[in-house]
Amino acid sequence: MFDKRLFSLTPGIKRLVAAKVVCLWVSLLADIGFAYVLVGLLGNILGYVEPLDASKCTQLNAIGRCLNPAQTQGDSALESGKHALSAYPDNYGMFILFIAVIVVVKYVATRCSAYFGTRASESVKLALREKLYRKMLQLGPSYAQRVRTSDVVQSAGEGIEQIQSFFELFLPQLFYSILAPITLFIFVAPVNWPAALVLLVCAPLIVIIVGLVAMSASRVFKKYWGKYTDMGAAFLDDLQGLETLKTFDADGRAAEDMNRKAEEFRVMTMCVLQIQLRSLSAMDLVAYGGTAAGIGVAIWQFMIGQIWLPAALVVALLSASFFLPLRQLGSYFHVAMNGMTSTKRIFALLDAPVPHHGSIRLPSVADSVSVTFDHVGFAYGSGDDKNIALHDVDFSAQPGQLTAIVGVSGSGKSTAAGLLGGSLVGYDGSIRLGYSLLGTSADVELSDVAEQSLTGAVTVVSARSHLFAGTLRQNLVMAKPGATDNDLWVALHQARIDDFVCAQPGGLDMKIEQDAANLSGGQRQRFAIARALLRDSAIYVFDEATSSVDVESENRILATIRDLADRKTVLMITHRVANAVLADQIVVFDHGTVAQTGQHDALVVTDGVYAKLFRAQAVFEHVSHRDDARMMVGSEQMRQLAGMGSRAAASGASALSMGDTSQSASQSAAEPVSEPSSTDTAANANSADTSPDTAPGTASAVGGTPGKRPGSMSLIGRLLGEVRPLSLYMVQACLYGTIGHLSATFLPVFGVCALFAHLGHPVWGLSSRTAVICMVVCGVLRGIMRYAEQYMNHNVAFRLLALFRSKAFAALRRLAPAKLAGKGKGDLISLITTDVELLEIFFAHTISPVVIAVVTTVVFAVAAFTLDPWFALLLVVSHLIVGVLLPRRFAASVRTLGPKIRKYSAQLDDVMLDDMHGLDEIIRFGQGSKRLGNIVSRTRRLWSERSRLSRRTGRFTAIGGLLVIAATVGAVMVALRVSQGNPFSIPNAVVAVVLIASSFGPTLALSALPANLTQTFASARRLFALLDEQPAVVETGTDKPEYDGMAFEHVDFSYRPDQPIVRDLSLAVPKAGILGIQGPSGRGKSTVLKLLMRYWDPKRGQVRFSGVPLPQVDAAYRRRVQTMMSQETYLFDGSIAQNLRIADEHANDEQLREALRKASVLDLVDSLPDGLDTQVGELGGRLSEGERQRIGLARVFLRKADLVLFDEPTSRLDALNEAVILTSINQMAAERDVAIVLVSHRQSTMRVADVVVRV
Repeated sequence: MFDKRLFSLTPGIKRLVAAKVVCLWVSLLADIGFAYVLVGLLGNILGYVEPLDASKCTQLNAIGRCLNPAQTQGDSALESGKHALSAYPDNYGMFILFIAVIVVVKYVATRCSAYFGTRASESVKLALREKLYRKMLQLGPSYAQRVRTSDVVQSAGEGIEQIQSFFELFLPQLFYSILAPITLFIFVAPVNWPAALVLLVCAPLIVIIVGLVAMSASRVFKKYWGKYTDMGAAFLDDLQGLETLKTFDADGRAAEDMNRKAEEFRVMTMCVLQIQLRSLSAMDLVAYGGTAAGIGVAIWQFMIGQIWLPAALVVALLSASFFLPLRQLGSYFHVAMNGMTSTKRIFALLDAPVPHHGSIRLPSVADSVSVTFDHVGFAYGSGDDKNIALHDVDFSAQPGQLTAIVGVSGSGKSTAAGLLGGSLVGYDGSIRLGYSLLGTSADVELSDVAEQSLTGAVTVVSARSHLFAGTLRQNLVMAKPGATDNDLWVALHQARIDDFVCAQPGGLDMKIEQDAANLSGGQRQRFAIARALLRDSAIYVFDEATSSVDVESENRILATIRDLADRKTVLMITHRVANAVLADQIVVFDHGTVAQTGQHDALVVTDGVYAKLFRAQAVFEHVSHRDDARMMVGSEQMRQLAGMGSRAAASGASALSMGDTSQSASQSAAEPVSEPSSTDTAANANSADTSPDTAPGTASAVGGTPGKRPGSMSLIGRLLGEVRPLSLYMVQACLYGTIGHLSATFLPVFGVCALFAHLGHPVWGLSSRTAVICMVVCGVLRGIMRYAEQYMNHNVAFRLLALFRSKAFAALRRLAPAKLAGKGKGDLISLITTDVELLEIFFAHTISPVVIAVVTTVVFAVAAFTLDPWFALLLVVSHLIVGVLLPRRFAASVRTLGPKIRKYSAQLDDVMLDDMHGLDEIIRFGQGSKRLGNIVSRTRRLWSERSRLSRRTGRFTAIGGLLVIAATVGAVMVALRVSQGNPFSIPNAVVAVVLIASSFGPTLALSALPANLTQTFASARRLFALLDEQPAVVETGTDKPEYDGMAFEHVDFSYRPDQPIVRDLSLAVPKAGILGIQGPSGRGKSTVLKLLMRYWDPKRGQVRFSGVPLPQVDAAYRRRVQTMMSQETYLFDGSIAQNLRIADEHANDEQLREALRKASVLDLVDSLPDGLDTQVGELGGRLSEGERQRIGLARVFLRKADLVLFDEPTSRLDALNEAVILTSINQMAAERDVAIVLVSHRQSTMRVADVVVRV
């Protein structure tokens, strides 16, 4: 039924589960003892009301006395009036002592049960999370080729949480459910074995039902969890690429797709629910039918004189207990199935084959290590999906030399780097590492080298090197844990980024956001280079490490790399041939193999691939603006254009702020950002009121304006407002639930009424026959009503959960991209999955239970009042205490725990996702143990908060149980008192006692709610904070002017008040033609494009679109007119065609191919086995950097917008492809009236521009 490996995850888990089972069993013994004590306390009045044998049964004042039938019967004392009634038993003090012992035992057992259950589940969660992380470390950076990142994050988060419920609830209940009926049989059989036997026979039917349902539902639950994880994966993909989706106005289509997936998940969930409800209904029919059968047998035995009234009452009180454990087991069925399904997925990850790594360790003193590739081959995928990336690759790299690897994009350069760095495994041929030790030369096959030794010997810096959320210092010391501040500053200086760090308030402790969103592309790369330089390894591989760095900084970094090559083995992969001119050796890749090797002077005179690439530089020199180039501007932009021309001509002058101190278009949650007013007029729409500097910060990791946290009542009101459209379903749920709970409570009551009716003392005028019929009807109704209530509840809940997912994604669309940059993606995944799922507790398990508890309490009170007003008063007071006072105290004690648990859980998801994205760096810098320690520490912190919640839940659950005992004892005291004064009230009094004892089910459900609602309310606040978050700009414009150029008018902009990015910028963007913006990285070039796209509004001045203030232009219309290609090309996990059709969903294959041709990537796509249908993988991982960038360009070409913004479009392309791309841009400008803004840090890219602004 479940994987036995779960019990071997952590020592002592079996003992903890067994300990909880024992606690549950001891609690059951206390319940059995209390039932006997209860009957014992009522012994005198029960003996008085039934026919007596004076010789054997003159008094009933001890537990179990006179439970066997007498030989003769006579008239009851109540009928004859011959005996004076002494209602209170003689050994009254002994009963009180028994009750005191039962109270203590019950309280301790309940508290210990909660403790052992939580400890068992949290131990397993910690062990699983640790094992899962270790498995990812074993799989290495190539893990993404085997599993999806979203699967890992969800398995480590939500999946493991499902296992918590499995261990804490289902598993102990499973063993307890076997033990409980046997125990009850042992105690009931001496009283009346026929009734005990009937009850024992009925009980296993529930187990059979659970087993049959489990067998039939396992496949459905697998699909259910698959839909859930697919939805999470799609959300992560859409979230990470939301800027791209919004740029191409495709976020609406993505939202529709998300809604479709959410609806599919809802439908699947309803299928699972129906399976569960059918099983629960069947179990309820068996349970309550069995209870009715047991009580019916007892009534029959009583009627034929085989047992006395006290014995029949014991059977009536304990009959339901036979089935409660098994019914509870059935209610945990979905928990068990979810737990087992997620367990299978987690163990599937844990069972994934680990790439082969050798065991040979390179000598630590071997500083000079050579690299030799000998007929090396490598292919991605296998079978029909096989894509050969390398074949017959031969070259060597020697220490003390700089080896440059060049070639067109997609020629296999990065694949070779991945093999050398260990990111890719499974090559053909031989890669050998040679070294000298004590004058002796030796070499070793790369695949035979231990992973830790290899990562210590080889340091790789790629164009996409990951920076972790935290501080700069934390990122740098990963490479050299013992580094001093001086070491860090030296490395930063060598990477030409020290001036930028000096300008930051935090210096070395400056904050790095998620995905380094507060840094420009060049800044990220230079930090990654600085970190690599701190790592004293024998081999360095720089894979397009300077692709986003400006020329001046790149030249200085190249000088540092050449200095490093004097003492190390350095391989520099570059698409720019000019960077390789001074290399000691140049290796030329072409179509997956080495075409040439040698030095520049020798290679350039040979008519080979290298010469072709080098001559492409000359071709590129002739790629300039069109012969008939002209910049078309509208009348509104003519004045700004004139000013622009003068600034462009001025050497070094710039309207953008100087100094390498800029930030990207996002700020951390701790740093204020802007919120524009929705009432801005055309005159002040871009005024200082909308400045990023002055906006409030976010209230949570997700978003939300700060201020007073909404109180529970206002939060409940808002949640209820969401239910209003589905109120009819909720009313039905409340009605069905009320009938069901009334049936469950009155079933034993009608049984006792039948007993008294047989004695000639009918209660409520019910005859024995009528009472038995009512009892049977209650048993049947309970099962039917349970199904109807739960179906209606969950129908409402799941519809609302799908709605909340839709609203959450709509809010993210509204906030993107400005307000989401730097936000934790793992946190947002948690929000749309776990947080939304937690709302089910309110919609399905709170609203109707509250109504049911209120209505049933009123009905119980009325029924008790008809028996005796004192019982009604006692019932109302006790229910108010249990259902109102206790939950309020409980809620007050756990109010802060829910938000903490949700916060820590979301942070854990964030860290896990961050680590998975940066797993290559973690392994390469030997930080696996430290990062795992962080995961374990965060898990233990979460464990601590959950344990606090569990302890308080156990305490208040125990208090609730004690209050029920107290109320029942109080009812007995009232019964004894009223019976003492009026013996004819005994039947009513006994029925009232049974009614009160059985009436607390709905009310106890309320007292347990705070344990779950504390997290539900925390999740609701997080969701509403997201929904209420104001975007950086409010899109309320309605104007749709024909594009006639754009213009900046005296614009000021900054992300921080003390760091202006744009100052007094007046600039015209043409109606047609190419405008270039060129300058070093980090100078605000990208910011200008984002202001044109209205990511932000200026602090001062205006941005105009065809003479209209940008806020007044319709956003959807503007996105059809504009488009942009940002520095980081995002490809979605799908096919090449699907990624292209983001720009134009109606494009046919021929149009796609034409766009690919313009982007110089058609030949590559045609060479792939599946062509346009080729899957690009998660984050486009199956393609090289250059290939991803060119497909991103093709997407832009396909858009056919009037204004196209390019942000470093060729930064990761070789000179040949760069020339092709720039020619295509030129051609696009020549073919139609299109305005192009081209941003680059490279002077060469500006050759196609008609006018250049230098910053």
